[in-house]
Amino acid sequence: MSFNISPRIIIIVSIIGILYIPAKLMILKNSLIPIKGLVMEVTKSSTRIPFYKFRLSNHSNLFYNSGTGVLYKLKNDKEILYTSINKEIHFFISKADVSRLEEGKDVKYIGLQQKNVLIDLFYYKFSQLGKLPFFIFCILMMCLNTYGIYTFKIRIFEFLIILYLVYGILILVL
Repeated sequence: MSFNISPRIIIIVSIIGILYIPAKLMILKNSLIPIKGLVMEVTKSSTRIPFYKFRLSNHSNLFYNSGTGVLYKLKNDKEILYTSINKEIHFFISKADVSRLEEGKDVKYIGLQQKNVLIDLFYYKFSQLGKLPFFIFCILMMCLNTYGIYTFKIRIFEFLIILYLVYGILILVL
């Protein structure tokens, strides 16, 4: 049984798969809408892993970001929000949430600090359950690259297998 797949196709698909998440995050970053206002109220959620909601003076919406991943330990939104009452803050929302902003519903904020935008975008786009299909894709790509090693005897496939192994584990852990 022969598949008759070119090594170039396997390499191109592997590179596209590796660049998918960073490219998706950059596209999402370019579609963010800036919001600024005075923080009027900050409340802590009553969930097992707490997150913080706040209200601005010029919007009736509650803004929240309920990330529960490992990367959230790098953020300090709590300290910023509690020290910013009656002070102006800047953050972003997705273009998809503009209608929620106009309707007065709760809106998920992104990037309370400029350095946290990519962390928030990652959790905004890839939920815990949404990471599983990408992990399965990583396993399939490792299988396809294994096929490339034994069929074409090119060492780049070994590197791609290791890269997908690390990438898949990182996606699940984060």
